[in-house]
Amino acid sequence: MKTRYIFTVIAAALFFLASCTGNFEEISKDHYNAHEEDLTQDNLKVGAMFQQLERSVIIYADGVYLDSDYQIMYNLCAETWCGYMGPTLAKSESEQNSGWNIYDQYHRRMFTVKYEYGMAAFSNLKAYAEEHNLVIQLALAKILKVATMHQVTDYYGPIAYSQTGSVSGNLYDSQEDVYKAFFAELDEAITTLEPYAESGTVSLEDYDLVYGGNIAKWVQFANSLRLRLAMRVVYADAELARTEAEKSIASSLGVITENAGNAVVGNVVQHPLYVINVSFNDADTQMGASLDCYLNGYNDPRMFKYGKAASDGKFHGVRSGIAPADWTAYKNGAGKVSAPNATAYKLCWLNAAEVAFLRAEGAARGWNMGGTAKEFYEQGIALSFEEWGADGAAAYIANTTLTPAAFADNVQNNNASAPSNVTIAWNEGADLEGKLAKIGTQKWIALFPNGCEAWAEYRRLHYPAILPPVNNYSNGIVNTNQQIRRTPYPLSEQSDNPDGYASGVAALGGADNAGTRLWWDQKPF
Repeated sequence: MKTRYIFTVIAAALFFLASCTGNFEEISKDHYNAHEEDLTQDNLKVGAMFQQLERSVIIYADGVYLDSDYQIMYNLCAETWCGYMGPTLAKSESEQNSGWNIYDQYHRRMFTVKYEYGMAAFSNLKAYAEEHNLVIQLALAKILKVATMHQVTDYYGPIAYSQTGSVSGNLYDSQEDVYKAFFAELDEAITTLEPYAESGTVSLEDYDLVYGGNIAKWVQFANSLRLRLAMRVVYADAELARTEAEKSIASSLGVITENAGNAVVGNVVQHPLYVINVSFNDADTQMGASLDCYLNGYNDPRMFKYGKAASDGKFHGVRSGIAPADWTAYKNGAGKVSAPNATAYKLCWLNAAEVAFLRAEGAARGWNMGGTAKEFYEQGIALSFEEWGADGAAAYIANTTLTPAAFADNVQNNNASAPSNVTIAWNEGADLEGKLAKIGTQKWIALFPNGCEAWAEYRRLHYPAILPPVNNYSNGIVNTNQQIRRTPYPLSEQSDNPDGYASGVAALGGADNAGTRLWWDQKPF
């Protein structure tokens, strides 16, 4: 593993700051005086580009970007909007953003960083791999490209994808076309990699931060990612969803089924949430009120794995959208609410519990998932308990009476009724919607702290019920009951890429604001 962590040394040689929808092939060959003979030794060049792609899936401090980029892209956006976190930063933009008056500095970062960093790395790796006939590395890059860019389309909707980096311009593709491209790319990658995986081939083992070059695990990750994306489109194209989901299960290597296969970035010493909440300002965000309701109501043994006890020894969350007059009280009263227990967090892209819950939903819909909905639902809970080192999974799974609790604000009086009455134990006699409520609720708990995925799934499935912000600052754009549906495009796109921006809004089919629903967001309210 002698060169596995060399990324920060050579990142400057490969990273360049392009416009977010520019030509990503235009990289200086002598940037920072890196020499070709140095970069070709021991696969250093392709390994560095591969690591840059891995690091772009979920941004963290790596010598190019900072944990503050994670904070802006995820923590103050999706992690807040999905109910995991509540901002206590006492800054106007943070609270306004959490109450859906979207702040451009925050919502543009997902867009700009993923293009400047992730798509730039893919474009360079693709060109290099094609020149040197590196079929394994190109297939892996396609998987990482999809893992990176599905977050972008899930934030915004239509995006520049098929034309990105080409001389023909950067018009946006519809989200439907983007998702179909995802499935095609994953098919290509899986088909390429399966023979190598079955023969035990390893590749880029000195650089791969997630699976150490284990191709079989990469194929399982790709199948699991395809399953995630298949379920995402179920209300927009049910047949496409079923086809892609069943294809994932039927693959010779299958999907992730145990925590040893979780896609975890292995060299992250401190999760960005630790840095944000300890090293930055001590309590920029605290545990969310919705988590408070579900974890306390279910007496969930994962409670203090996720968050620290407040000064009274209990788990207390905070609501988003706090009124300006109350900001100081929450900031100064940090000890009265639970901080993230971020020393325990891993930077995980996709885990076995999520896969089990996806299979549970597929089985509940009558798809061939290799088992029953009940089996996968209970496996999902058990896998999450195991992942977090929590005891008592069997008793938790069997509980038929506990329901989410009402929210009792431990700082001010922003109390709220219980968001839901969903119980834990599986009920085979329930209708599909009743089963989806259980699956969606437990998957949301198990996805923590992956707010990007949790927010997407909440919008798709409408489960679990999440407390709205105390104040809706959207000026009527976002329906309080339906909550925020997307993020607007960066303001810079209107001037830097006007044709692309216009094509994106046209494909969106609605106004470029936070209340417009995405293509896959078609479940009736």
